[in-house]
Amino acid sequence: MLFLAKLSSPTTSSDSCANCAAIRCLIAYADGLEDSEIDVAAIDGAVVLSGVASSDTARERALAIAGEYAGMRIVNNIAIRADRGSSGQSKIGA
Repeated sequence: MLFLAKLSSPTTSSDSCANCAAIRCLIAYADGLEDSEIDVAAIDGAVVLSGVASSDTARERALAIAGEYAGMRIVNNIAIRADRGSSGQSKIGA
């Protein structure tokens, strides 16, 4: 499987793109993050994580992975997915 880094700006260095691609892969295959949709970008010398995590624990795990690998400032723009559960489902039966 090939993961390509998205260029966040024309001035993004290849090292930053490589770091983003590596972090994206680590997050994609990490236990507990299967239901999360987290993107990684390099902007102004920082690694920016954005998207939606399935829980606060999943968000913290993604931030920890990025922090261990990046060696630079991490910006957290990850939202927590609202649990929709059965509140939007109708019940069938008497």
